[in-house]
Amino acid sequence: MTITGQFIEVASVDQIKNGELKAFDVNGESIILINLNGQFYAYKNQCSHMELELTDAEIEGEILTCPWHGAQFDIKTGEVVRLPASEPLEKYEIKVEDGKIFIKI
Repeated sequence: MTITGQFIEVASVDQIKNGELKAFDVNGESIILINLNGQFYAYKNQCSHMELELTDAEIEGEILTCPWHGAQFDIKTGEVVRLPASEPLEKYEIKVEDGKIFIKI
C-alpha cells in the first residue's frame, strides 16, 4: 500500500468485479469496497445494527443486505432502507486514479 496525501491505496479496480464486494484491511481497519456499475464505494466493514461484519452481504441492484439480520442499505449513500438498522453505514471518501482505488482515512 502506498500513501498519497491523506488517501491510502487499497486495491486496483480490476480486483473487484461489477456487483461485487470485497473486504480489505487498511491500517488495521476492515473496509469493504463495492463496485456498482464501475463506481466504487467504501464502507467500514460493520453493519450499523449490531456491528457485525458485512463481508458476506448480498448485493441486489443498488441495495446491500446484511447477512445477519437482513438490514438493508443504499450502496450509493450508506443510508438505511430496511430495518433493523437505524443508522447509516460509516462511509469513506474514495477516489480512483490510474486504475487504483484510494480511500481517505
